[in-house]
Amino acid sequence: MSKFKQVEIKEAKGKTKELYEGISKAFGGVPNLFKMLGETPDILEAVLGLNAAITTNELSAKDVEQIALTVSSVNACNYCVATHVAVGSQFKIEESELMNNIQGISDNPKMAAILKFTKEATLNRGKVTFKSVEELTNFGVKNSTIIEILSVVGLYTFLNYLNHLTQPVIDFPVIEYNPITK
Repeated sequence: MSKFKQVEIKEAKGKTKELYEGISKAFGGVPNLFKMLGETPDILEAVLGLNAAITTNELSAKDVEQIALTVSSVNACNYCVATHVAVGSQFKIEESELMNNIQGISDNPKMAAILKFTKEATLNRGKVTFKSVEELTNFGVKNSTIIEILSVVGLYTFLNYLNHLTQPVIDFPVIEYNPITK
């Protein structure tokens, strides 16, 4: 049982209430993990802002979901894997592709290279080989996009760790999977 309390929608005030309204429009409600940030509205706003910044450049929201699935699997975050499968499904990503993404692979060669880089960066705390970077650039991935990918790794690692610390109830269908360990 978590010692951390969610700030429920009906309890939210001020900035938290405003942020929840925006989240509700996007998600049809406020996911429990975001409710764990209700007492820290500036951090919640920063999380939402970084996610929005990432998806306004080279990476699409669909790309971010696929990358986030790999990060969440490496970090063994059951909550986030369930969330990203549900959201990925809303983006019309095939179930088989989502299950592949949980293992850090993809049927799309460019996405496979991105997820390989993601897995390496997450497992090795940001330390990646030149070969991994070169593989991305061979697919036309720009340096700015590589930095965006690393931003996704950082953001979702934070959210994975927040889940581990606060232990919210999973409010998406639970996904059975084997976390990436190497």
